[in-house]
Amino acid sequence: MICFNTMEHGQKEFHIAPMLDVSTIEFRHFMRLLTKRAILWTEMVVAETLVYRSEHNSVDDDDIQLDPELIRHCGWFDERDHYDYSAEDPAVAPTMTKDEVVDPHPIVCQIGTNDPRQAAFATRVARACGYDRIDLNAECPSDRVAGREFGAALMRDHDTATQVVRSMVDASASCKQKSIPVSVKTRIGVDDFDSFEHLAHFIQRLVDAGCRHFVMHARKVYTQGLMSPAQNRTVPPLDYPCVYRLIEHFPQCDFWLNGGIMNLEHARKIAFGQAVECCGDEDHATSFHDKHFVPCENCSMPHGSCIAPPPKNLPNLRGVMVGRLARDNPSALADVDRYFYGESSNPCNNRRELLEKYIQFIEKVYPRRCCDDNDEIISSRMVMDVEQKINHYRPYCDVCREFSLEVEAIIDEEPTIEQTPSEVTINNVKYSRDAHQKHGKRRKRHFLKNEGAKIVSGIIDSAIQPTLGILFGQRGNSQFRRELHRLSRDMTVRNCGAGYMLKRAMACIPPEVWDRPFELNESLVSYIPSK
Repeated sequence: MICFNTMEHGQKEFHIAPMLDVSTIEFRHFMRLLTKRAILWTEMVVAETLVYRSEHNSVDDDDIQLDPELIRHCGWFDERDHYDYSAEDPAVAPTMTKDEVVDPHPIVCQIGTNDPRQAAFATRVARACGYDRIDLNAECPSDRVAGREFGAALMRDHDTATQVVRSMVDASASCKQKSIPVSVKTRIGVDDFDSFEHLAHFIQRLVDAGCRHFVMHARKVYTQGLMSPAQNRTVPPLDYPCVYRLIEHFPQCDFWLNGGIMNLEHARKIAFGQAVECCGDEDHATSFHDKHFVPCENCSMPHGSCIAPPPKNLPNLRGVMVGRLARDNPSALADVDRYFYGESSNPCNNRRELLEKYIQFIEKVYPRRCCDDNDEIISSRMVMDVEQKINHYRPYCDVCREFSLEVEAIIDEEPTIEQTPSEVTINNVKYSRDAHQKHGKRRKRHFLKNEGAKIVSGIIDSAIQPTLGILFGQRGNSQFRRELHRLSRDMTVRNCGAGYMLKRAMACIPPEVWDRPFELNESLVSYIPSK
């Protein structure tokens, strides 16, 4: 008989990793629709940016005054703070109650810096915004980070890393509100510094600085240009046994394991301990260390990686973290709440339900611009009040009519129309009669240059990107992605918005694909992470 080492589900955590240019507001919302329990991370926030973007605070201020610019650069967004759901414009988005809006928590803000004062300031900003935890990036190999002597470079400079962590811990403890935990995300080695002794010394220095929480990417990292960031995520072999050894070496600290996790079953085995024979094999742990080391022949993974779950439950192994699995195959996480956390059900039952909820969010944050009199161009991910400035002179355009939220009502009965010299009222909704006739010089120049687009391509790409893997391994995956790419570059539909594009791409795929229930974990196959 086989059983898992016992531990309550709530004592372990499932994290979705910070990924540059991936862990955006839109991506995090998409993930939150899939799982209410998983802990989400922002993409790395550069602390220096927060300092220089703050208009009302100095770097040493204890009381942080938040402004929209500071909040935007900190990556914070909670739609409950920005919209009145009691009075909806039916031409923008469907009616929603505040209870139906997605709660962004639990969520972690990761910062990057090598300056203790800036780190302290970023910690206070993160706490003021509402983050549940703040993390220091000490593992990113990107040239944008390592070249500025933070990220993975901190693994070579223990003194600076210690000073930064101590300033974050002190800043968190000094907050007038409740303090937030401080963690460090790092790797098991850097360049030629890849011995266990060097790693243990680095962690000990951070422990002495007050940090007790560590997310360990089970690979070493190269920062001297020998590998690209993509290669650094795949080529250095994974060494889970090294992380297990580190966890046992620091029983007073909490650890989370990151890197190469293939599916939820693999994640749960790592977090809760490998399945073992109930007859009680006393030599099980010893045989594990004899069989699993790098290079590992038993795991049969590229580059000699060893990804075997621990032979027993490690109490201070608090959970796991996945990155590319969430990015490339988000449907694999649809069962997190039930399978990993022990909930009775999951938030979404199928892909249609997931995408319809996501489209609802996108149309709220980035409303369509095809039928309004506003010259403002949506160029920011943090559009909070643009819908208050938009006056639609008709409820839909000829392009997006087929997917309009009002189409069914309009087909069923003719709209009631009341006209005045300045406006027209359609079904009790007022639209400016002359709005579409405004043609200022500035607007003409923009329209000539951008073919009338009021939504920049970056917004479209950010809104669409989280959905690109929704049909991973399913019929129609390539067709769905191609159609989204085509629509995102089609200027004739740009102002209809990303919500329209997603609806149109969905229509290209047979309905049964969207309506098929998400597979529960027992039937899922392993996923080999891509670059």
